[in-house]
Amino acid sequence: MTAYDKALSLLAVREHNRRELSDKLVNKGFKVSETEEALERLENEGYLSDRRYCQSYLRSRLRRNPEGKQLLIMRLCQKGVDRKTAREETELYFEEHEEEIAAIYSDYSERLLKTKGDEKAILTLLRKGIKIREFE
Repeated sequence: MTAYDKALSLLAVREHNRRELSDKLVNKGFKVSETEEALERLENEGYLSDRRYCQSYLRSRLRRNPEGKQLLIMRLCQKGVDRKTAREETELYFEEHEEEIAAIYSDYSERLLKTKGDEKAILTLLRKGIKIREFE
């Protein structure tokens, strides 16, 4: 199996960003040069996209574990997405899904209020970078 074939099989399961996919291929024993060549080909063919990865990550993360914009940007950067792309895609996602995100924040805050009480709920929301006015 070539690095390209392995990368394609990994992308068939879920979106990956370039660094994540590169790390996986190198850890599987593929040479760095073969890995880079495969990643370039995948990007040129449209199979690998850090922008698409960001959108997928944001959708999943907000539904599973709501957080504010800055924290999401930081997490994308930790995953290997460059800061500019992470910021642009997060801003775009929040613009395009404003109502959905407001509903997610509202539901999440209501659950916190019921389970933790006012003070702990507010502290949790602030720790996660969710401004209280964002879900009201």
